[in-house]
Amino acid sequence: MKSILVTVVCLTICTTLYPQSKTSNPKYALSFGITDNFSLDKFNMDIAVKKIFDEDHQLRVFLSPRFNWNENEIESQNGFGIDDINDSEDVLTEYSLGIGVDYLWILKTSENINLFSGTGLSYSFGQHEEKSTTGNEYSEEMNTSSTDLGVRGTLGVEWKITEKIGIHSEYLFTTSYYWDKSETKYPFWLNEYEFSLSTTTSKQSKLHISTIVLFGISIYI
Repeated sequence: MKSILVTVVCLTICTTLYPQSKTSNPKYALSFGITDNFSLDKFNMDIAVKKIFDEDHQLRVFLSPRFNWNENEIESQNGFGIDDINDSEDVLTEYSLGIGVDYLWILKTSENINLFSGTGLSYSFGQHEEKSTTGNEYSEEMNTSSTDLGVRGTLGVEWKITEKIGIHSEYLFTTSYYWDKSETKYPFWLNEYEFSLSTTTSKQSKLHISTIVLFGISIYI
């Protein structure tokens, strides 16, 4: 009898809570997005938290980690069939971390599909490293530190699969001011058999325009 009473009470509580959760409007959302060129050696992802003010206006704070790694080995042969004299290896490693904020608004709603747009600010800093090795003799290295500050706009569409889950695709257009500092180390030959390393430093700044397509999922709280 006691177990039956407990079961009835639990069912009553669940049935009263469920309609309330259906009619309540979510106030926050956690979003995860990947770019269209995402791969095992190229990690491009966005993690965001959205504050939902009402049915038409949202504020999104995002974090954008980026990582790219590529290794290329080149074998060259001489006329005697020996292929390990002029072998070279190129290794590229680059990573960055971006943060920013977007103000989003709903342009049009049709059943469970929302067309949205927005504008925001972004800031990122990163490191770019290239190393080229020829045989076992010498290598050339380039290290670049960069900073990027920009304004961006977005246009996207979201499909609400359920009240708590939505999937979206958006087109991001960013205009930013970019500046970096590069340091290159390369061999300077003293004679036919000996060399030393020489270092050069360069700086640049420019206006940069970029576009990406982002696919993601949102979990509403």
